[in-house]
Amino acid sequence: MKVLVCAADHEDKKLAAFASRFFASCGSAELVPEAAFVRTAKKKAQAALVYFDYGLGEKRVLELAAKLDGVEDSAWGVVDRGGEAQDPAAFFRAGASDYVGPALFKAGFSPERLEAVFAFAGLEAAVCEPEEDAFTGWSEIEEGSEVAVRFCYAAVGNQKWLLERIGEKRLGKLRDDFAAFLESWSKEYGGVVWIRDNSGCLVLFPPNDAGMNPTLAALRLLLDRALIGYEVFKLEVPLTFRFAFHRGHTMWRKPGATGSIVSEDVNFAFHLGTKAAGDGYILASADAKRDIPDCIADLFAPAGEFEGRSLVASKRFKD
Repeated sequence: MKVLVCAADHEDKKLAAFASRFFASCGSAELVPEAAFVRTAKKKAQAALVYFDYGLGEKRVLELAAKLDGVEDSAWGVVDRGGEAQDPAAFFRAGASDYVGPALFKAGFSPERLEAVFAFAGLEAAVCEPEEDAFTGWSEIEEGSEVAVRFCYAAVGNQKWLLERIGEKRLGKLRDDFAAFLESWSKEYGGVVWIRDNSGCLVLFPPNDAGMNPTLAALRLLLDRALIGYEVFKLEVPLTFRFAFHRGHTMWRKPGATGSIVSEDVNFAFHLGTKAAGDGYILASADAKRDIPDCIADLFAPAGEFEGRSLVASKRFKD
């Protein structure tokens, strides 16, 4: 079940942040500009819970909601962050399934509340993604079987700059040392370094946390990058990293025997890490947003789209 938020302003960052943060338990939420929603309402709203921004005006909200009549498995609600509606019950009389006022907009949704909204709308059969099967360890996975994982592409940052400062030979050794470092780092959080390319490594983590959350662990590396660069990698110049997270599926093969695996999620994870991610921050796909712990969620903000998927990125930290 998807969630759409129809916005009066397609560049409304607060509304986008609200959507991406609090609807993540049921997959990604998409911010849809009013004009785009009008053009594709029946197509986009199938099997969707649609929230209309009250900034559109009460009359316009009701006009747009009427377009959902007859759309299969759809329901709608209103986001009124300013508390401007004089009679919120009027929306329910018109068929709404939810109303989000100022307090709830600020506090956010719990997964339980969102499930209750789906149930009230008669959409309980499609509430949230099923829980992943219990993860029993990489050695227990049958070769060639499909497995749900969290991908993390990790690499040393500023490699062109480092090449000028330390030379090709030392940069090559740094890449090797970083890959070795990732072996122990990822293992501590239940992960495994799976595939290595010329710049970095694709690491796999179990679908659920095994100890510390890997996104939080990556953030700690970014914050400690200067100390790590000096103490672990013996560099006299500044060091930083890049991280890209994605959640999906792949055929399982042991590290070193991956061959040419054909997987949309594997390809996307590599593209995200090598083409979209930047040095000094964490990039995460919409599928991986729900893995960001609440304690650091405020450090992430919407970061546009890449290959048809919305992204969030962490703030950059100055040295």
